[in-house]
Amino acid sequence: MRTSVYAALKDDIIACRLMPGTELREPEIAARYSVGRSPLREALLRLEAEGLVVIVPRQYCRVAPISLRDAADMFGLRRVLEPEAARLVARTADDAARTRLLAVAAGDEAADFIDDNRRFHCTLASLAPNRRLGASCVEIIEQSDRLVRVSLAQIEGRRPDLLIGEHRAIADAVVRGDARTAARLLRAHIDAAETRVLSALRRAAVID
Repeated sequence: MRTSVYAALKDDIIACRLMPGTELREPEIAARYSVGRSPLREALLRLEAEGLVVIVPRQYCRVAPISLRDAADMFGLRRVLEPEAARLVARTADDAARTRLLAVAAGDEAADFIDDNRRFHCTLASLAPNRRLGASCVEIIEQSDRLVRVSLAQIEGRRPDLLIGEHRAIADAVVRGDARTAARLLRAHIDAAETRVLSALRRAAVID
């Protein structure tokens, strides 16, 4: 129960079904997820540790707001971690891992692009032989979804097809075993995403 309410709350926060700044009243949240207050409080404490919830004892609990500084910090961390994961995967991936990565990079026209994008980045990170590195990448990638969903309406010149093309180029480099190119392409991909998202967030009304 503790794990399920934590996972459900986290998913709703990242998917922006619970928007930044939303007040989380314990009775309402407990009823929404059909859970008691004790496991709910444990879940909220875990989410607070991950920076997704703000808890002020005896006052309020709310979904953490989004700030430009925090968004920039997330992209900065991704710029450090993900290219290293890609470099390791390019050097160590077996045939099954390469096949899986290429399949995910191909994209799914029927899927929500944000979900598709997360799936590619998380798959690549999870293939890294350093499990702690992969887990750290996955956590920050998932949290980045919230930035994109909040800013999506403000992003100018959206071209999911171009982004899928970038995914394919990164995957191709990994499959060839070209670690340097894979890391370079992924770093450029993250840089471009940061420029788009931060520009959009500056125009959005839900940031601190």
